[in-house]
Formats: sequence, C-alpha cells, structure tokens
Amino acid sequence: MAEHVIFRYAPDHQPVLAFRGVPSGCAGGANTMAEARASYRTCLSARLHVDRRALPPVVEHIEGLVGGMWVRTKVGAVHRDTSSDRMLLQILLTEQTGLRDEVARLAELGAEPVVVLAEPDYALATLLDQMSVRDSILVAHSDGNGSVDWSVLFGPESSVRQSVPSVAADETLRTTPVATFTRAHSGAGCVVQHQRTAHIAS
Repeated sequence: MAEHVIFRYAPDHQPVLAFRGVPSGCAGGANTMAEARASYRTCLSARLHVDRRALPPVVEHIEGLVGGMWVRTKVGAVHRDTSSDRMLLQILLTEQTGLRDEVARLAELGAEPVVVLAEPDYALATLLDQMSVRDSILVAHSDGNGSVDWSVLFGPESSVRQSVPSVAADETLRTTPVATFTRAHSGAGCVVQHQRTAHIAS
C-alpha cells in the first residue's frame, strides 16, 4: 500500500510549504518543493529504518487555497469535463454553490474541509489512503455533463462526524468507483470506520 504525502502551499505562512505523510505521520515544512521533498523523504527513511533508495512508492498531492476553499489534487493530474473540455476546478469554482456551501458549513462547525479532485473511475481507496483519522474531505469529480458530482468522507475522529452515517472501509468500499460512491451518498457523506492508522511506529 502506497504512502501518500500532501504538500500544502500557503504563501502567507512561513515556511510556505507544509507537508504531512499518510500513514507515516511524517510532517514538516520548507520554502521550495525540492526542499520539502528532501525533508519528507529523510523523515520517512528514519521512520521506516531504511535507506532512502529503499523507500516504498509515494503518491504526491498538492493543496492550496482556491476561491476560499482548500483544494487538493494529485501532482501531475489533469481533471477535465469530457463534454465541455472545461477544467474541473473551473466548473467547481463557478457553478458549485452546493459544494461551496457545504465547505462553509463544515468550517463553521470547526472542521478544516478540503476539496479533493478525482476522476469518476478512481477506486475509492485512492481517497481513503490519503486520509488521516481527523480529516473531512469533499470528493469532487466531473459528471460528464458539464457539472460536478461530490460527496463527503469523514475520518472516524473528525470533529463533525456526529449524526453522520458510518461505513466500514472494507474491500468492497475500497474498490468502489468514486462516481458510484458520490451517487449513493450525494451531498450527505459518511464516516469511514476502521481507517488505517496515520502513524508508523518509529
């Protein structure tokens, strides 16, 4: 199972890049991506007690503040709507008032929601494996008709998990396509139980 690392870009902070690894729990910061990557890999190498050349596969994500929302995407990914050839982020920012309202609602309740861009055919495991137990993420993808479908995933220790239905993170859920999940849980979301730990013992 791959390690995921999320690089958060916040130009008003110092350092401007913060990173955290899942499930390793590696965390730190730097002012350039090269420095952040090097620092992260040094931490991961120490956590796993292996040489840096023997590190497991790592999936990188970048997130930044866009239109008042934290938005995350896999490094190098391009998300487009197939019917209009518009960028998914463009559609999300101009048309998705429901999603933006949910981001605002969760923030008012004390969460730090993050919109994660995905493809409809991604397995849900690609989202679950980048979550910590306290996360609240809004999974968004093109619906193929010029709009965006979305739903919410809460970690089992999310501050806003109360009164939200739970699902077990079993193999059936992990292999479910993102589009199938968002259709079944449109807007409402669910708490993902039995989330794997966000830390590796040192």
